[in-house]
Amino acid sequence: MLDLLTVGEPLICLTAGGRLPAAHTLAKSMGGAEANVAIGLARLGLRAGYISRVGADPFGDEIVRTLRGEGVDVSGVQRSPARPTGLMVKELRSPSDVRVHYYRQGSAATELDGIGEIPPARHVHATGITLALGAGPAAAASELLSAAAAMGASVSFDPNIRLKLWSLDDAVTALREVLPYVDDLLLSEAEAVALAGAGDLDEALGRLADHGIARVVVRRGADGAVGIADGGRVEVAAEASGPVVDSVGAGDAFTAGYLFERLSGATFEAAMATGTWAAGHVVAHPGDYEGLPDRADYDAWRGITTAVDR
Repeated sequence: MLDLLTVGEPLICLTAGGRLPAAHTLAKSMGGAEANVAIGLARLGLRAGYISRVGADPFGDEIVRTLRGEGVDVSGVQRSPARPTGLMVKELRSPSDVRVHYYRQGSAATELDGIGEIPPARHVHATGITLALGAGPAAAASELLSAAAAMGASVSFDPNIRLKLWSLDDAVTALREVLPYVDDLLLSEAEAVALAGAGDLDEALGRLADHGIARVVVRRGADGAVGIADGGRVEVAAEASGPVVDSVGAGDAFTAGYLFERLSGATFEAAMATGTWAAGHVVAHPGDYEGLPDRADYDAWRGITTAVDR
């Protein structure tokens, strides 16, 4: 049985080390919110599976090869003979000024319209990005969320609102329909306020908790994170592993660290703390997923000594 199953669109990522018009070379990697989370869980030693669709092209080959090499189960990744693998281009103008351009309209992932046989999993994770890609991908995400209850899986969800994909009003309307499925809601402060229709963060936390969501966690970047579970409020500080190099992927790293602890039976506060640690770890490295910590990093951070170390 998988520990985590997710659905989404992986992308080839081309990064310019500065303004795009002045760049003569682009560094090639891959990205995609759900793929980052799956890789993050796999690196920490859990069994992660990914459902998606990529092109029958060299970029699709690279994505499948990378995911498999990271230990992610790619049996649910289909290939499209007609549509290309999605693409994103990043301008890394400075650590605090990263601009992303998407080329995913008509991509292979937009052909997703169902997910077929669903492998058993303890936990299901989805994001609002998949809902924004079109009716087919949205239906696939909804199918997975609906299936979670039938197989006794818990559910986490990250709205991940991308205004280049849809309007804020359309996003809020669609995302609110997902909330009844969700056990763990992980989002930014701006997303929390928008989704709750609130005036500030405190009001947003209360309103979202009133939806029956067991755990609501708001990522606040350099200010750490704040969450509500069982009526209690928890705040944790940010934890940096070094200077910020590339902030893209920080939210996904937080989700991976948080879910690792939740699926390992840790407390809510411990899960949030590991989330901030993982986020601080990934932003100290270039790329969306390259800086995701592995189990050795985690054990060193926690001060866990293995038999080999002894």
